[in-house]
Amino acid sequence: MEIVLNKRNLEVLNEAEEHYKKLKQRLKSSFQQEIYYKMEVIKILKEIKDNEYYKLDGYRTFEDFIKDYHLARSQAYDYLKIANAIKDGILEESYVIENGVTKTLEFLRKSPNVLKKSKQNPIKPLRFQLKKQESYDFYKSNAKFTGFMLDKLFSDGKEIIKKLMKEYKELKG
Repeated sequence: MEIVLNKRNLEVLNEAEEHYKKLKQRLKSSFQQEIYYKMEVIKILKEIKDNEYYKLDGYRTFEDFIKDYHLARSQAYDYLKIANAIKDGILEESYVIENGVTKTLEFLRKSPNVLKKSKQNPIKPLRFQLKKQESYDFYKSNAKFTGFMLDKLFSDGKEIIKKLMKEYKELKG
């Protein structure tokens, strides 16, 4: 059995191919427009968060603000991650436009020059009890100064520390 194509069948095939090409072009164009809109959203979210503009509308936190705009918390923070990478010079805006948000986030996760900030301070806090309420009140209300003072005393005042240690041991017995 041999199939014979006539002119009418070829025209239908060509019309379908042309329509398909136009659809692909429109799809490509839509994706391109979408990434530009996402870049705009990324910039806007960063500016709102950095300047705490959300408080002008009475929102207590940035998370409260993004809930009203139907953005997932993770999505908003992914956008902020991209914005910060662009600001820090790790990425260029053109990279995001060419590769999209998902591939950009993959790049940032794999990139060795992106330092991940630890959510925990590696130095554990000190806990000790003071003898006088007055000294407790002072150090409690000036906690950062107290930390600075103790660090400074340790680095620059080793002689004072030795003298105080000797006095403490004599009192202790």
